[in-house]
Amino acid sequence: MSISKMKKLAVFAHKDELDAIVKRLMRLRCVDISTHTDRDEEEELELERISCDARRLELESTVADIDAVIAALDPHVKRAKGMLAGKKKLNTDEFVQKGNADKARKVVSRTLQILGRREAIKTESAETTAELVSARPYTAFDLPLGFDGTETTECFLGVLPAATDLEASGKELFRTGAIANLLGNDKNGIYAAYFCHRKDSSAVSALLSSYGFLRASFQGVELTAKELVRSSQRKLKALAEEDAKLFEELKSLANYVDAVEVLYDIEATELAAINQKSKLVATESVAIISAWIPAGREAVVTAALDKLECAYDVSEPDGEDVPPILLKNNGFATNFEWVLGMYSYPQYGRFDPTFIMSIFYFVIFGIMFADVGYGLIVALGCLAAVKLLKLSDGLKRSLTMFGYCGISCIVFGVLFGSYFGDMPIAIMKTMMGIPESELPNLSILPSDSPTLALLLDPLQDPMGFLIFSLAVGAIHLIAGMAVKFVILCKDGHVWDAIFDIGAYWVLFAGFGLLAIVPEVGKWVAIAGAVFIVLTHGRDAKNIFMKLAKGLLGLYDLINYGSDLLSYSRILALGLSAGIIAQVVNLLGTMGGPTVGGFIMMAFVFVIGHVLNLAINMLGTFVHASRLQYIEFFGKFYEDGGTPFEPALSSEKYTEHQE
Repeated sequence: MSISKMKKLAVFAHKDELDAIVKRLMRLRCVDISTHTDRDEEEELELERISCDARRLELESTVADIDAVIAALDPHVKRAKGMLAGKKKLNTDEFVQKGNADKARKVVSRTLQILGRREAIKTESAETTAELVSARPYTAFDLPLGFDGTETTECFLGVLPAATDLEASGKELFRTGAIANLLGNDKNGIYAAYFCHRKDSSAVSALLSSYGFLRASFQGVELTAKELVRSSQRKLKALAEEDAKLFEELKSLANYVDAVEVLYDIEATELAAINQKSKLVATESVAIISAWIPAGREAVVTAALDKLECAYDVSEPDGEDVPPILLKNNGFATNFEWVLGMYSYPQYGRFDPTFIMSIFYFVIFGIMFADVGYGLIVALGCLAAVKLLKLSDGLKRSLTMFGYCGISCIVFGVLFGSYFGDMPIAIMKTMMGIPESELPNLSILPSDSPTLALLLDPLQDPMGFLIFSLAVGAIHLIAGMAVKFVILCKDGHVWDAIFDIGAYWVLFAGFGLLAIVPEVGKWVAIAGAVFIVLTHGRDAKNIFMKLAKGLLGLYDLINYGSDLLSYSRILALGLSAGIIAQVVNLLGTMGGPTVGGFIMMAFVFVIGHVLNLAINMLGTFVHASRLQYIEFFGKFYEDGGTPFEPALSSEKYTEHQE
């Protein structure tokens, strides 16, 4: 409905007091701290940007560590989690003063040690298991696994492919002077040790390679395979016992996860404060805070600053300032502000279209996706989620908006007779065997087919629905022109409003009357056209340019006609949802009134209608938004505003209480 009036805040404080002041302003949730960008002022007053990089990196690491600890401890605590969990309400300053923050830091430190050690145990266990697996096939080898021969002999310990012909290979190896000691076999191969004189090692090695022999790698291992297996088993058992103890300790530390979550918000708030401080400049001893505050919150901010060691000044924005935008709307329209934000915020001091847009969005969304069944699911699901779940303010507003749009779907679903498409008619006709002549016809308009529509059935009367859609579009466009008319009048351009907007209204009125009173409509339309030709060239200096520009003014009719045709997408979206639902109902009732038919109907209805709901919800959201952004805003909107973003404390898990 409007844009909040902003005021400039300048705070001057000693550097030692800066942390306390910034955190206090963050808790007020209404102070948008600005980044200082005036280079000339910095040079003139010898100001330097406050450097916080080292502290920021330290806090980022700390916050990441605490987040990892919470993720590790949380699964071991039985409590409401996620969107079902409420925030803890406490005074975080008292939490720190009582030493609870230090205790939580010890929990974090010990948890990180446990997590690090458990990760190391996992790595050691994997390495030890690999050693055990590699040594187990050689348990029949009585020499140390690292043994590679004596001064005159060489030992080849390894594995041959499982399909190796041992008799043939053994004869060839014997001729080269090698003696085989078969150790065993499994699906992976044949394990063996070959001994030969060192002068024959090259020939033996080449022959073994030709058979696919892979030499085992146990360099430096002084244990036999049996000893290594026993040692590995003992080590794995010890590691498992250590890991079990650490796991139990981790579970006991989970009892302190609430305190760790409070610590997270304390450290994350500290990080947020550091990020805010990095926007500021200072002299050798004095820091300067430049910020924006809503005019309605001035008293709250000044009352808080009066209790701190600082000097401050609150002033009106001057002509060069570009204040941030804080939208101020009623309870209904507030939920549609994020749709406006997806496009662009209005300029400061200009018109906020959220309220008017929210009404048209509500109506157009409902017409596009007019269905009682789908609307009930959307409305009940979204509004129940807002009521029952612990959601962020932004997500609450989004779901509330969709809940309202679901109500609109129900209203227009009743008017257009859509209850999961034509589900009631399909069930009565196919599953209940009711003759078509006995099916209900609730339409207040003449209809040859059974229908539950009170106004019109888009599937039976698509042309009527198209006319209805274009009529809604015409109202939407004229409303946009009306907003522009009011804006021009408020800016003191009354004649511009009459000539540039009013002239077209006369022309449109003539077009409308042509369908009702043709003779009157003709003259009204001609009067509107003459009005446009005579006034649209009023800025030109000579008569010929005035006439030329006036004639070009009529060309805007093409743009208006193009915009109006864009509203045919209401017809397209409405028909697509209805036709898909009709197909789902047809497929679901094909089994007839049998046990199998009813089972098939339930299965097809659930899958088909859920998919139809998902697809058309997305399409309706996109196209309803587009009609606002392009057709409606194009008539008057002055965008380019920067959203008001107050500095905030972290409240992921807690809410600070004074």
